[in-house]
Amino acid sequence: FPDTCLLKGSIATLPGEDSNEVKEKFREQISLASRGDPWMKEHPPEVRFNGLLAEPSEMSADHSIIKALANNFRNVTNHDPTISGRTGAADTRFLNTYGSTPTVIFGPGLATQIHAMNEYVEIDDVKVAAKVLALTILDWCH
Repeated sequence: FPDTCLLKGSIATLPGEDSNEVKEKFREQISLASRGDPWMKEHPPEVRFNGLLAEPSEMSADHSIIKALANNFRNVTNHDPTISGRTGAADTRFLNTYGSTPTVIFGPGLATQIHAMNEYVEIDDVKVAAKVLALTILDWCH
């Protein structure tokens, strides 16, 4: 039998949650679970958090930049856009949270292709995205 065990994972927080509180609650749950096991009670697990910490960020779907982007997407494609949140770290959090700069994630292609092993973007999708972005910049800066 091995004398040690290393479990790795990731934990994410939602906008409005305090990352330090989430970490502490996780530690408490691990401690509570380990006290129910005779061996783990005597050998409590150590919980460490290392690596990337990406604080959550959000923007209201009613924000004027999102409305402008959605309207221009509709005008260019004749389809309603899908407005949603995104899991994972993105630099938009710095601009939205600390820079008072409204920022959204928008680009060509399918969201399922982002950072995929076979990532690709169709040229026609790049053209559509360029048109939508150009129109949004004109609207936003007008």
